[in-house]
Amino acid sequence: MNEGVGETSGDAYIAKLKASRKSPAVLKAKLAILRSQLPSCLVFAFEGDNDKAVYFQWIKRIRPELSYEPFPCDGKKQIFQFRAMLDRDLGGLSSRVYFFIDRDFDDLAGNAENDSTFMTDRYSVENYLVSSQVLDELLNDEFHCHAEPMVRGEVIEQFQRRLSEFLNVTREINRRLFIARNLRLQLLRSLPDGINHIAVVELSRVSPAPGTGEEIIVFAEEPPEQLDQLTAVFESLNRTHRYRGKFSHLFFMKWLDLLCADRRDAQSNFFARLQRPRAVNIQSISLGMLASKSELPVGLPEFIAAVQ
Repeated sequence: MNEGVGETSGDAYIAKLKASRKSPAVLKAKLAILRSQLPSCLVFAFEGDNDKAVYFQWIKRIRPELSYEPFPCDGKKQIFQFRAMLDRDLGGLSSRVYFFIDRDFDDLAGNAENDSTFMTDRYSVENYLVSSQVLDELLNDEFHCHAEPMVRGEVIEQFQRRLSEFLNVTREINRRLFIARNLRLQLLRSLPDGINHIAVVELSRVSPAPGTGEEIIVFAEEPPEQLDQLTAVFESLNRTHRYRGKFSHLFFMKWLDLLCADRRDAQSNFFARLQRPRAVNIQSISLGMLASKSELPVGLPEFIAAVQ
């Protein structure tokens, strides 16, 4: 028993140390050092490294000549705390700093809009990457289904069915997360970071993983019993755009991995009419590659065009 408590305390201490490295004060000091080396550079503050890779592709498509320093901040909360600290700075440190946040389930989380902050119109950057458009381009290029629109169409139809099944399977997980974010409830467990914790993904179907939504999204305190209004708002959301994008991306990468195996198989289910099997490396399908094929967020071209 004591060993377990000690491990918990140790884990908490390590987590505290890691968090301190990304505190607003540390971020401000890091920005000051950057400014001492590149006084007039543009700084784009992102929530994390994943966003940095995605926005690089998007910004290159909008303004390929634009030069900026990416500045990951380890989360939305840290972004807003960092922004507030820069707003109070009297030394001009906030000049030419722009912030990029995910909409999530809490939008601006009570913070004010301003001209230096861009927010996605979907849950997160990952929601733009999981789409039939992106899959169609992957099939053309990486899966070598060029000049085979019928094959691509059949695969895309299967993908749309599997995505719909996945969103059905994760509905309760997303609903509880939506409630937690809107009521600002603390969660007792970290959000799942592996697909097997939330769904069983196969080429031909998606089924629930062991564990209920209550076991996956655990509230520190139970919310009020009357949640009809919040649930009604949740039910009105566009599931593809507004459910948690990192979950959808986990699903997409798992399904693509299975699709890669099927493309290599001489007894392929989806590619049997093509002349020969082809090797496709799932490791090459990065966030950046997906972003290069995706739609742009609404408002991003105008935001980037206005950057001075």
